Amino acid sequence: LTGAPGAGLASHEPPAAAPAAAGMVPREQVLLPLELVSRIRCRWKDGVFYRCKILERRIKPDLEPRLAAANDPAVVWEYYVHFSGMNRRMDQWVDTADFDLSTLEVQLEEVGPDGKKRKKMVEEMSDDEDHGDFDPQQLREHEEFTKVKNIDVIQLGMHEMDTWYFSPLPPEYKDCKKLYFCEYSLHFFKRRSQLLRHLGKCKLRHPPGDEIYRKDNISMFEVDGRKEKQYCQNLCYLAKLFLDHKTLYYDVDLFLFYVLCETDARG
Repeated sequence: LTGAPGAGLASHEPPAAAPAAAGMVPREQVLLPLELVSRIRCRWKDGVFYRCKILERRIKPDLEPRLAAANDPAVVWEYYVHFSGMNRRMDQWVDTADFDLSTLEVQLEEVGPDGKKRKKMVEEMSDDEDHGDFDPQQLREHEEFTKVKNIDVIQLGMHEMDTWYFSPLPPEYKDCKKLYFCEYSLHFFKRRSQLLRHLGKCKLRHPPGDEIYRKDNISMFEVDGRKEKQYCQNLCYLAKLFLDHKTLYYDVDLFLFYVLCETDARG
């Protein structure tokens, strides 16, 4: 082999790989558990991977003892993610297996005027179109406080429904994934056995108010918050699971509530 000085074998080496995008982590360097506010592609319910942001992480509350003892971070941790471009009601808890770990992006550090390193913050606005009466600052504060949906599923009568948003339920329901609602009194319980005991004692078979409209099997009831405070507070907790930019009033005395019902053989 001959050539000019500095050439030779070096000229036959493959070109250097293209640099990774800023913040991208090579797959072999990914560490578990993943950091908060990292971006990564995640499998959604339709089986397609979408870019998302990690909002929260936790040890799985219902983890089997043998898995907890193994302490494998790929198994014991779950993550609460927000999918880019989707409404917040699509946010959900996912497992490590749902991520494409080769697409992980982490926050970069930048040097401030004082010479100290700090995380580079990326301002993001909600993907929701309707922000109600919130200004940008109020919206950020609201989304920070309500960013993690605290209840995943509710059972109301014969119907099971996925929830959409955070509801400020009492602290004892913090780690409860599913709530069981009495369809008559709207009392809610952590376990189905508790609901069944309640139903054995509950005398209500319709909302505790005046029936003001009826057509076929559809009825509308007017409920006075001053007279039926517990029922109306329970109704607010339930409604907040499906409404985002609404204020929950604990003092329901000043309000009348209108409840549309479908009548069947049970009430």
